[in-house]
Amino acid sequence: MTHRPSDEILMAYAAGSLAQGPALVVAAHLSLCPDSADRVRQFEAVGGMALEDVPVAEMAADALEQVLARLDTPSSLPVTPQVRHLAAMPDGLVLPSPLEQYDMGKWKFLAPGVQWSSIGRGGAPRNRPMLLRAKPGMVLPEHTHRGVEYTLVLKGTLHDALGDYYPGDLVVADASLEHEPKAGPDEECICLAVVDGRLQLKSVLGRLVQPLLGF
Repeated sequence: MTHRPSDEILMAYAAGSLAQGPALVVAAHLSLCPDSADRVRQFEAVGGMALEDVPVAEMAADALEQVLARLDTPSSLPVTPQVRHLAAMPDGLVLPSPLEQYDMGKWKFLAPGVQWSSIGRGGAPRNRPMLLRAKPGMVLPEHTHRGVEYTLVLKGTLHDALGDYYPGDLVVADASLEHEPKAGPDEECICLAVVDGRLQLKSVLGRLVQPLLGF
């Protein structure tokens, strides 16, 4: 594992300021990378020490009574629907634990030899994380980004002009990078990815089908 998120990203995750999609990808990486997880714990500890210097705020005289009254009020929150995992995974692949509580849609066509599956519900599809699945040696559509792309390799290998990526590696690409990732030749590649912005497919076919794909 040679590609880890920067300290800036890990600090933002520890502070809870990352958007939901990127935060899920980083959480999945932390479950696979003890070094990054230790770094986040260090940032959380520093944040905890900073809170000790915050002036103490006075509580209202009836604060306890208000809390107890809320506990006695019946909850009107809807029942959380059962999680659905509709995307069949290859034998031997165990998804990172942070993904277990999210819906996963069926595999859909993205390009020849490449499929995708949406993760989660609600919001704009292009802002939700997705799984990407590519057959050995297949090239993902050439693209750039209007935001920041977070890609976590879960199975197989991924390669582009900047390097080689293996399970657990987290690749962060911004709008300055235009790339055409390729799956390794020996086995299929499965990645967890999200674009904090909008993906820009470069090929004519990609631009034609992008509105249908929703990202």
